[in-house]
Amino acid sequence: MRKNPFKAYQKTQVTTARKEKILLMLYEGCIRYMKLARQKMAENKVAEKGKFISKSIDIISELMNTLDHKSGGQLSTDLESLYMFMIDRLIEANVHNKAEDLDIVIDLMSNLYVAWEDVISNPRDDGVPSPELQPELYAQWKASQGSDPSQK
Repeated sequence: MRKNPFKAYQKTQVTTARKEKILLMLYEGCIRYMKLARQKMAENKVAEKGKFISKSIDIISELMNTLDHKSGGQLSTDLESLYMFMIDRLIEANVHNKAEDLDIVIDLMSNLYVAWEDVISNPRDDGVPSPELQPELYAQWKASQGSDPSQK
């Protein structure tokens, strides 16, 4: 039996990726599955909707299992609560065919994806606010510094 070269490529991409890239890939996959579930819900394809919601729940559960409460402190506790809320909403969406619950979780996951992407792309140990995610705070910080730290 021939192996699928795309599947081999995907496996290599995941096994060789940095943990930050894997985190983003998990978010991307979860968002993609929820959008597919939304589409299947609209098409009244119950089994397929359930399959995609289940995959989304699996990803969120994996994200929750990888939280490091020892070094993550309050952030990891807050993320765990948010992930549990998302799982509850996905179960409601699946059981009661509630597209609005899917939309809530898609929105939350999309916002988290953007935030993590910014943190990964712009790592800062010095507490400087993100120009992308916190433009007002960044402008205030920049004004108080008298220069743009990215120019240093």
